[in-house]
Amino acid sequence: MSHDEHGHEKEPIILTSGRRLGKGLAIIVITLAVGAAIAVPFFHDFYKNPPPVTQQHKTTPPTTQPPAEAGTTTISILQGASTQGNPDFSSDEKPQVPLGNKIVWDNQDKTLHTATSGTGQDDPDKGKLFDTSYITGGEKSKPVELKGAKVGDTINYFCTVHPYMSSKITIIAAEKGGQAGGTSGGSAGGAAGTTLTILAGASTQGSPDFDPDPLKAKVGDKIHVLNKDSVLHTVTSGTGQNDPDKGKLFDTSYITGGQSADITLDKVKAGEVNYFCSVHPFMTGKMTIE
Repeated sequence: MSHDEHGHEKEPIILTSGRRLGKGLAIIVITLAVGAAIAVPFFHDFYKNPPPVTQQHKTTPPTTQPPAEAGTTTISILQGASTQGNPDFSSDEKPQVPLGNKIVWDNQDKTLHTATSGTGQDDPDKGKLFDTSYITGGEKSKPVELKGAKVGDTINYFCTVHPYMSSKITIIAAEKGGQAGGTSGGSAGGAAGTTLTILAGASTQGSPDFDPDPLKAKVGDKIHVLNKDSVLHTVTSGTGQNDPDKGKLFDTSYITGGQSADITLDKVKAGEVNYFCSVHPFMTGKMTIE
């Protein structure tokens, strides 16, 4: 046994033997071999189906929806409708549906909605007349047929996802030839007659809003209103929200950005007629009726 410089005995240092080292290496090699035997046959599957944390979510592009066919009424679910207190269904302003028309709900909001017959979740008859099921944002429902409906019927409906969203439709006489093709809340199609344009940026107070202003027309003329702004607008007869006669001569209902609607001047008299936007009452205009 060796001694240090002070004469004390040193503790012996035990080194790993070659045999023990060989056993350790053998265990490591066997473990790696077993792991490889398990992993290699399934490598292709691992590659095709990585763990969830490494998968990338692929967004499916929205499907382009065809325009509503003749004999179909389109009701808009308005942008921002999921926020309680906001305008929700365009049928609040224009509830008439011609008898025999099918109805399509166009979800212009960003979240799921439904159009379900009934007064609310507690209505025992909810969904018995119709139920669109879930309509994703930017999509349209399948056409709904109102079987058994009669002229004069008023039908309540609501959204099952946001029950505070509710509206109603009223069945009116079928249009001549049975080709109604009407829309509630604006359409992308054109119309004969004079065009009144809601200008881009009109929702900013002080910006130009309607063109032409004043608009010249005749009693009975059809006016095509085109919304070139990016937000909701209306063209509503009257001097403003406090006018007791507002909307009695004409009202486009809500027109979303880039869409259009028509009004007919069959209730006006010769002279000057005021109108405004019910969403932005500072937007006002005049019509000179001959």
